[in-house]
Amino acid sequence: MATFVTRAQWGARTPTSVSGTITPDQGGVVVHHIDAVKVAETDHRDCAAQVRGIQNYHMDSNGWSDIAYSHLACVHGYLFQGRGENVRTAAQGTTQGNDDWYAVCALTGGTGNDYDVVTAGLIDALRYGIARLRTSGGAAQAITGHRDHHATGCPGNLYTRVLSGEVNPGGGPLPYPGVSFRQSPATVHASVATWQYRMNSAHGYSLAVDGQYGPGSDSACRGFQSDRGLTVDGVVGPATWGATFA
Repeated sequence: MATFVTRAQWGARTPTSVSGTITPDQGGVVVHHIDAVKVAETDHRDCAAQVRGIQNYHMDSNGWSDIAYSHLACVHGYLFQGRGENVRTAAQGTTQGNDDWYAVCALTGGTGNDYDVVTAGLIDALRYGIARLRTSGGAAQAITGHRDHHATGCPGNLYTRVLSGEVNPGGGPLPYPGVSFRQSPATVHASVATWQYRMNSAHGYSLAVDGQYGPGSDSACRGFQSDRGLTVDGVVGPATWGATFA
């Protein structure tokens, strides 16, 4: 299991305030990385300073009350306590994203074909962070990438690890988010974007990845359900979700 590093242990500053109500039972956990360049520290002894630098930037340059993330994970298998459980984030780029979703950030970065290596320790730490946020913070089962909430390339090469379910505690397929997607009334949820991306990348569809379950998503769902021998109702429930991410 990953090693937990408390705020006191990494030298966190005191927040200027504690952010308002978060309702993670309506969302889940979002996975991030921190930059479009490689940033992972070679020596773990430098990771605490890196986290302090992120907090300083968020508080002094962005004017936020604290570091944006709920927790942060390094490639050496350590999980650094951020805002922690039951505290609203400032990481997702949207009000609804910050209201309903926790944020676990990998201390990695990169772009194109030049990314920091995703280590087994990093995956363990991300899993541990997600497990804590579910067990102690009431997070729903959904796991998304930052790009599902906001126009960004984040979390880079970790996004395929999100879609595969590798970051899910215990491993296995990406868990059903607990929300059934339907056209009427139209479902708008970050996990819809995760499903749309998976339909495109794994099953050859060409859906707009916009997090809104409209007529195009409904039609694709019905075709997919027919192909897989599922009930053809245009609703992404547990069976259809499971088949999509199998």
